[in-house]
Amino acid sequence: MKRLLLALCCVAGVSSATRTLDPPADGIDNVVAFARLYGVVRFFYPADAATSMDWNGFAVLGVSRVRPAADAAALGAALERLFVPLGPGIAIGPSLPPAPAIGAPDPSLVAWRYLGAGFGRQRGGAYGGARTNRKGTTASDPSDEPKADEITSNATPRVGDYVDVELARGLRARVALALSEEDAARRGDRAALSGLIAAASQALPTGRPGADPDTGLAGVVVAWNVFRHFYPYWADLTRDPLVDWDAGLRGHLQAMTAATTRGQQREVLQRLVADAQDGHGGVNDDFAASTRGVLPIQARSIEGRVIVTASTAPAVPVGSALTRIADKPAAAWLDERRRLASGTAQWRTEKVLRAVECTQGTSVEVALDDRGRDRTASLVCGPWPKTPLSEPRPAPVTELSPGLWYVDLTRGTSEQIRPMLPRLAEARGVVFDMRGYPTDAGADILPHLLTASETDRWMHVDRITGPFGRVAGTLDYGWDVKPMAPAIRGRRVFLTDGRAISYAESVMGYVADLKLGTIVGAPTAGTNGNVAFFGAPGGWQFTFTGMRVTRHDGASRRHLIGIAPDVPLEPTVDGIRRGRDELLEKAVALIDRPPSGVSPSK
Repeated sequence: MKRLLLALCCVAGVSSATRTLDPPADGIDNVVAFARLYGVVRFFYPADAATSMDWNGFAVLGVSRVRPAADAAALGAALERLFVPLGPGIAIGPSLPPAPAIGAPDPSLVAWRYLGAGFGRQRGGAYGGARTNRKGTTASDPSDEPKADEITSNATPRVGDYVDVELARGLRARVALALSEEDAARRGDRAALSGLIAAASQALPTGRPGADPDTGLAGVVVAWNVFRHFYPYWADLTRDPLVDWDAGLRGHLQAMTAATTRGQQREVLQRLVADAQDGHGGVNDDFAASTRGVLPIQARSIEGRVIVTASTAPAVPVGSALTRIADKPAAAWLDERRRLASGTAQWRTEKVLRAVECTQGTSVEVALDDRGRDRTASLVCGPWPKTPLSEPRPAPVTELSPGLWYVDLTRGTSEQIRPMLPRLAEARGVVFDMRGYPTDAGADILPHLLTASETDRWMHVDRITGPFGRVAGTLDYGWDVKPMAPAIRGRRVFLTDGRAISYAESVMGYVADLKLGTIVGAPTAGTNGNVAFFGAPGGWQFTFTGMRVTRHDGASRRHLIGIAPDVPLEPTVDGIRRGRDELLEKAVALIDRPPSGVSPSK
């Protein structure tokens, strides 16, 4: 079954620029101006010369050239030297001539068109980017990539199409979004263009980068623009006050100038991604990938305390409460790490505690309350386990009592479950565990739960035709699941919580919207849509959600909401300490309850 990905969203137009007469000492307003123009030109200016640019190197080069500009005139001249050599149709200045009239659609024009995040290295085949009247696509999955005609269809460029961008310090820019064949191929000042391309390719630092300010600022520039033009969920942000992505650019740049270590730079980028409220959003350091590790415990926030729910460290038993982690009280440590995570409150908490990240080989001191006994322990940071830790559960496929089965879709594979389907079909009840990320069995079990075929369209990818949320319709997808024998017709209960994200929520969306079972537990993570990737200067790798996913009606929100349980239930500290699985106990009770209208036997 295809799990497609998508990206984009409608966003408000560019915010008004702050007009300053005196240049800031750190040149931040100059970098703001460069950043607002950079993304528009990189992703939407269609001249042939622009496709030859190393755009990450260009980001570093641009930051270094605009920062010293002493006034608006010097800034404008620096921007012109950077962008105008790319070709015709780019104008920068304190004022622009009257806007041209937009003409008729013309398929001979050259313009960028995207299906979602159709740039760079992506996972899956629903993303694509291509220029009209040009061969090829930027999609990277050769097995299942969109074809150029699919990307560019239904979005014929119009003569004279352009976008005006407010920069900073009183400057504005106009960028052509469609060019004639002749203009797209025009090279103009070849020497200036060749020098620019060579300088961009040499701008990126070699070897392990430190806290170089220009490279750090360029990382903000690139990341801010990718989210600004390709993130699909801007209309769904819920945090109070709502995030103003345009206004936030300056603050992130200022924070980056104050970062003096690589760790601090990563935190700046993490806060930028956190503003997008995207559970898939993340920032990884290429140069630290081999040293990333986790502590040998898993914890959850229960009854206002950080409770260990799984452990391979004898000194930190299940049920103990962490009171201090490293040099911080556990509550303060959790709050600090949650602020650097992105997504819903439930997901940010689960993400931080399900895998306590650290540097491999180091030791982390923790203090704990072990059933009323206060003590400390030293935990060694080890590599990420192949199988994530989880609270004690029954075997992945097991009969709990005659005719009542338990199936853990986060551990049991289709290969394991398939031979048991005849017995599951005869069962009076089945408990499906979805407290986490499922295996292939998550989707493969659905045909055995359905009574009719479905063609719901709940995944949506925008056809992006320009910056700042310009779209020309969507491509809408679903899994098109058909019933399959044997049918599991007994009572069905699904266990879930905030650890269920993405693919897990796709499966749970079927359960909730098609009424395939009773859901027990807590809301899911509230983030769905396949992950998109991009790299930024300095060795930073970013992830974000590239697909807009709705309920099965094709419109109602799931993002930042998740899938609510029919029976809300959280584990208790006492239950964990007693070795009980209170959610599983509740599921069994629901299956064992008498049919409606029938009194229990005495």
